[in-house]
Amino acid sequence: MMPIILNPPTGMQPSCVTPDRDAALRRLQQADFALIDANLYLDTHPCCPNGLEYFRCMRIERDNALREYEINYGPITMDASDACTGWDWIDRPWPWELEA
Repeated sequence: MMPIILNPPTGMQPSCVTPDRDAALRRLQQADFALIDANLYLDTHPCCPNGLEYFRCMRIERDNALREYEINYGPITMDASDACTGWDWIDRPWPWELEA
C-alpha cells in the first residue's frame, strides 16, 4: 500500500492532535482510501480473485484501525457513540477541530 501524505497548512495544526492520535487517524484514513479504491476496482473487475483478496485485507485493516482509534480517542462517527450512558459523541475533540 502506498503511503498517503496529508499535511495541514502551516499554522493549521489541530491543537487536540497528539503525534500518536495523528498517526492513528492517518492509518485509518489510509485504510479507508485503500478500501474505497479496492471497491471501485471491483466494480469493474468483479471476478478478480486478487482484487477480492485485497478488498478483504483492506477491510480488516480498516476495521482494526477504526477500533484502535475509537478505543484510544473516542468515536469518530456518531454510530460508534455509546448512547446508553449519554451522548459522548460531543465530549471529545473531533478530528477536524483546529486551534482558534
